[in-house]
Formats: sequence, C-alpha cells, structure tokens
Amino acid sequence: MKFTRYKTSLIGLGRIVPGLMISVMLVFSSCEQDGDGTSLETPNGDAGINYIRLPEPTTSDSLLVSATLGTGIVIVGENLGGTREIWFNDQQASLTPTFVTNKTIFVSVPSVAPSKVTDKLYLVDANKDTLVYDFVVSIPVPELYAVKNEWPKPGEHLLIAGNYFFEPVTVTFQGGGVGDIVAVSQTQIEVVIPEGATEGPIKLSTNFGETESTFHLWDKRNIILNFDDKVANGWRIGLREDLDGPIDGKYLVVRGNIAKNQRDEGPGAPAESPLTMEFWGGPAGRTENFYPSYPNSYRDYVLKFEAKVKKWYGGSLNLCLATPGHSASNQEIWSNSINARAVWAPWAAAGEEFTTGDEWITVVVPMSEFQYFMDAPSDVVYTPNQKFVESAAGSFSTWMLGSPENTGNAVEFYIDNVRFVKP
Repeated sequence: MKFTRYKTSLIGLGRIVPGLMISVMLVFSSCEQDGDGTSLETPNGDAGINYIRLPEPTTSDSLLVSATLGTGIVIVGENLGGTREIWFNDQQASLTPTFVTNKTIFVSVPSVAPSKVTDKLYLVDANKDTLVYDFVVSIPVPELYAVKNEWPKPGEHLLIAGNYFFEPVTVTFQGGGVGDIVAVSQTQIEVVIPEGATEGPIKLSTNFGETESTFHLWDKRNIILNFDDKVANGWRIGLREDLDGPIDGKYLVVRGNIAKNQRDEGPGAPAESPLTMEFWGGPAGRTENFYPSYPNSYRDYVLKFEAKVKKWYGGSLNLCLATPGHSASNQEIWSNSINARAVWAPWAAAGEEFTTGDEWITVVVPMSEFQYFMDAPSDVVYTPNQKFVESAAGSFSTWMLGSPENTGNAVEFYIDNVRFVKP
C-alpha cells in the first residue's frame, strides 16, 4: 500500500482513558522532541505488534482482531515510539504523541468508513517505513429508520434517515428504478425518486451490505381512513378538503382560532367539524381491532399518517381509541373510560410556532404512547401512564383541544392516510 505524506494530526482522543497516566508518566532514558516540543520515545529496534486490546485495564486480557468505527483501542508491542502515522485501511487516525510509547499506542479507529478495504492496520514511522498488521474495521450494513414523507410524488427528493450511509450508495425502489443520489452523510441521504417507482419498501446498499426498509413508500397497508372512500361515520365526520396540494385526494382539515383551554367539539352532529373527527366501529360492523389481536400486539405496531402543518402554536390533537363495536357516543374524547389516548403537539417540542411549509411529513406514533386521559370535562390536565386496553383499538377519533398557550390564535393543519402498521 502506498502512502503519501500527511502532517500528523495532534487532536486528542477526547476522553480520559483509565490507566493512561501510568504510561504517560514513565521516565524514558532516550527521547526526542517532536515539532511542538513534545517528548517522544526513541525505539531501540524494529517495531512489532504483539496484540491489540481495549483501553480499560479490566479488559486487558481480551484481545481484538476487529473493532467498529470510532472505537478506542490500545496497540501493544515493542519499539512503537517511532510511530508518526496510523492508518486503518485507507483512513488515517488522529494520533496524539503523548499517547505513543515504545510499549503501547492509544488511538481511536477513524469514524469514517474506508473507500478501499484491506483489513490491515499500518504504522508509519518518520522514515515512512511501514509496519502492516491484520486488523478488521467492522462496519455494519446500512440501517434504514424512516423517510420524511412516505407519500411523495415521483420526481421529488426523498430524505432518508438511518445510519452507516457510506458512499458509494445505491437506493433501489420497487419497480426496479434506482434513484439519483443528491447528498449523503452517515445518517441521511437525499435521493431523487425515479419515474416508475411503485408502492413498497426501498433497498439501500453500500460496500458493506444491503438493507430493505420495513416502511413502505405510498403505504397502502391497513389504511383505515384516507378521507376519499374511507371516511369517518360518527356524529362529527371531520372537515375534508382537497384544495392545498393534496398528496392523495381529500384530506382531513383541523382549523380554527383556538382559545385558551378550548374544549369545543365543533358543530353539532352530523357535521364536518374542523375540530373533531369520529370514526366508529359499530356502524361499520367492525368486531376486531385495527391490527391483529394477541398479547401485547400493540407493542409491534405504530399509528402513521401524513400531515401538512400550515401553522400551529398552542393546543394538542388528541388521538383517541375505543372498542371495535363503539358507536353513538363521543365518550372516548371526553374521558379514558373507553381507552387511553395519544397526544400530538409538534409545536411544544419546537418551542415556537410549528410549520412544515409546503411539505407533507409522515407522523409516527408508537402504540405505547396511548396513555393519556382527562379526569373530567372541565379539566385539561393530562395524566400519563394509563394502561393501554388491548381490546379497545377498533374505533378512532381525533379532537383538537386548546391549552394555556392559545390566545385565540389561528391553528391549521391537514391529515391523510391514517393507518396502523409495523414500524
């Protein structure tokens, strides 16, 4: 392997390594001065590596033949004091002179994946003589967590979140199309969706493996409400529109000038209320939950929907579940006697008015988040940690409630494609 000349980085390892001061404080009979005045040990012969271990003294008997990106290690050997550069594959590590002695070198595996994998470690001295040692930098296959919007339009840019995204990267869509990569970091990819892409998971591959997403683009699995042919049927069916950049026909509208602690359900039944939507199981003859029923099944599922937020500050959207046969009652939005609920209020996390601009996003609510309730109609205090009733997930309602932050200010956002799926 050919090395070009690089100035050695003097950036430290960024943490105190137990037992390190013992090595640093040793007095050596023969030293030289580095360019910045740091004393360096002079080797008495050819350099050699005996083994590699973790820095902690309690792990000194555990020898390493590989390590993951960013792992701190100790190289143990003889005549190592002349080392000026350390390379893992084709990536140079940051080397601190005071962490280099004739017996040990404390160093971290680079956090950047190699472009060329040799499964070798290289110690380079001042004369550019190189000691080669077998050592594998273990790099996981890419991990896919989510995309910003699971219902994009072909040709749009898709933002993918995950980890271990190292170039070269290939993103393959259902239908066989490969997206043009716009930008890549270790945790995010921006890719152009190719024409002809169809519903389903995406595949992402690097030099270190391939992963298929558990989420689907244009996810049609287990949609309970799309506000086109799958609509609400309760006393208040919600307000539907298709006027502002719909992603898929009509969508649910939540809109109003919300007062402090407002608890208004909107117009009387049946009505297109901009504050409340009720989808009951009873009238539809539903006898089962929105997802398979088995012990703790809710832990395997999430609630998903797409949202576009024009402006939102103050208040929260209650996501209320009820039994499959529930009908002719809005009890689920007034108390927890039917079931617990989840609360969505993205402005609270932002600490300011929240908006998605002209973009739709996918909202993911784990079923374990359904744990809030209100004690009485006059009370707006949420109490957490309520037991989730596994048999009460076959009716679904949304209800916009005001909070102390509301001052009659306008709130407006849209929801589409409500579904219960695995993450």
